[in-house]
Amino acid sequence: MHFFYRFFIFVYALLLKLVSFWHPKAKSLVLGRKATWAQLQKLPKTTNKRFWFHCASLGEYDMALPLIEACVAANPGLEIVLSFYSPSGMQHYHKRGFEPHFVFYLPLDTPGAMHRLIGKLAADRLYLLKYEFWPNLLKQAQRQKLPVYSVSTRLRPHQLFFKWYGAYFRKALHRVTYFSVQDEQTRLLLRKIKIPSAAIELGGDLRYHRVVAAKKRVLQQNENELLKQFAADSPLLIAGSSWPLEEEILVNWFYSQASYKLLIAPHDLSAAHLQQLLQQFPDAVCYTDLTESATTARVLILNTIGHLSAAYRYGTVAFVGGGFSGKLHNILEPLAYGLPVLFGPKHAKFPEAAQFMALGYAKEVTSQASFAHVIAEITASVPNHEGICHALEAKCIPISERLIA
Repeated sequence: MHFFYRFFIFVYALLLKLVSFWHPKAKSLVLGRKATWAQLQKLPKTTNKRFWFHCASLGEYDMALPLIEACVAANPGLEIVLSFYSPSGMQHYHKRGFEPHFVFYLPLDTPGAMHRLIGKLAADRLYLLKYEFWPNLLKQAQRQKLPVYSVSTRLRPHQLFFKWYGAYFRKALHRVTYFSVQDEQTRLLLRKIKIPSAAIELGGDLRYHRVVAAKKRVLQQNENELLKQFAADSPLLIAGSSWPLEEEILVNWFYSQASYKLLIAPHDLSAAHLQQLLQQFPDAVCYTDLTESATTARVLILNTIGHLSAAYRYGTVAFVGGGFSGKLHNILEPLAYGLPVLFGPKHAKFPEAAQFMALGYAKEVTSQASFAHVIAEITASVPNHEGICHALEAKCIPISERLIA
């Protein structure tokens, strides 16, 4: 299996280079990995502790930030080095307010590259966020006695680790020093493959810490007066990271009622898509054109990056995009502000969706025809916004000393 895995990595690298000639994201990945080794030559040796966090993309980095901040607070002089697999992380991590000592693309998972990388970084500890189990990385970490902590891990029974033919990848899991898992199912799956109980803790999902902390920072800042005025005289539905299918549903619903205002934060911010939205909602105003006199508009298009999370403070209910494609966006951000949440039916990979549905604070929309009924039902049945906030905050399991010391 090791031979087949190395062959797969080789073929993947060739295909990625080929695709990079016309695909911008692939090009960024190829060029970024090529630059990694030159960047590493500039990384100075240190006598301080150095913790290495590896994140697949920006979402995992958001998840890691509460732990990173806790580690920095507990370890004076600590250096944080950060690696990403995806260009989305490399291109946007700086917007999160924390500045790591060093950031780079993770090289391809070959034995030689991982041996060289671990030696050069000379980190005291490696954190893998959620599911980043690269076999050669873990093998070389074990050989070089680099402790590996898998954090906010969530595994499912159908994954390769638990198949009869998945022994090679199960072995990679056995090279992890310690697991902080999201749920009981993951703990039981790890025990089933003989991971010791002492190497597993139930640490929950770090994203809860992230959204609660982000909300506190927003509420300490000055209010966005234009958004406040826009939302002042009507209940406000916020479509967060909406895709075209959610936007089609909203067109038909919105113009059949007169009580709600609508804020749309589209997933696609291209000029072509924004123009399409303005055709669908002809009375809409874009956020970059919003003035005090324009706050009387009924539809606002948030055509900027980085404002959605704070905008939820002014909402009444949220309709979060990606639920019709299986790529549901962050529902925890609106829930942190006490907003009941709607989303499409493909949310099996997002356990928080089922958890808040069970509490009555979230509901799925299965079709265009069901939307009006579902939004009326959820806004009538939710007792108060504080109940949603308390339910979310209760899921913030304290970060254990084992992870930060």
